[in-house]
Amino acid sequence: MAKKQAKKAKGSGKAAAQNGPVAALYHLDPGTPKGDAVRSVLAAQGIRAKTVGDEMLGDPVGAIAGLPGFKHSAKPFTGEVPDVEFLLLHNVAGERLNVLLASLREADASVGCKAQVTQYNRLWPFATLVKEVSREHQAMAAAAAGNAIVSDDVQDCPRKDSE
Repeated sequence: MAKKQAKKAKGSGKAAAQNGPVAALYHLDPGTPKGDAVRSVLAAQGIRAKTVGDEMLGDPVGAIAGLPGFKHSAKPFTGEVPDVEFLLLHNVAGERLNVLLASLREADASVGCKAQVTQYNRLWPFATLVKEVSREHQAMAAAAAGNAIVSDDVQDCPRKDSE
């Protein structure tokens, strides 16, 4: 009986981890100043950090976020590798998201390209999401540069080597 309870508790922990907040970090590697700063902020807020490597670019966003029913791609990624930093968030919303973004700015660890997992993008290959968000940021930055009022928050997605 004790074994069944232990097994049940073990399994429920996995489900809790899947439903808990997670941040997938691309080109924000551990051991780099910015990668470590972002991870420190995430840890302080109880958000699990996951490193996404180039080999995972073909995986569905849902698999990157650890959503049930999503699997990593069996095929190696063969497309163009995006050269930007990227932050993918899952189960981080509302006030928690506001606090996270403020804390990242305060730690001088803001990430220009970021997105939430949605019912629409969870099926996309991760590389597609990264490229689309990067393209949107470039367009917004270009539009903002032509306006008289430019927000400090509008920024291009920095390349991975521009720390």
